[in-house]
Amino acid sequence: MTSKGKPAPKKSEYTDAEATAQNLSKDPGVKTPPVSGKAKAVPHYQHKEVTTSIRQEKLVCPQCGEPTLHAEFPDQFEAWVKCSSCDFFMGMSNDDWHRMENSPNINEKIKKMAKKQET
Repeated sequence: MTSKGKPAPKKSEYTDAEATAQNLSKDPGVKTPPVSGKAKAVPHYQHKEVTTSIRQEKLVCPQCGEPTLHAEFPDQFEAWVKCSSCDFFMGMSNDDWHRMENSPNINEKIKKMAKKQET
């Protein structure tokens, strides 16, 4: 109860955590960790056609070896990897794509997945 006889406002279980996060974000000593690698990582969005990894590496076709590979996202659950030079096509889940996209050796992983799907 407050001094005026009214019940005290109910406190959210997250109020303390939210206040701490706000205070930390204002603290000049708290810095966000830098992105590893040479280039800044830029996330891809589903409405775009992707021709580079998030580390700005050109995607190379595992079949013809040309840097003409691109990824398309027909919906939120799948990704299509296609080559505009040859007839290479590979479908995968969006989760598989994001695991590969976030790795430093995306072209090797695409090549390995393509070999796996051939058998």
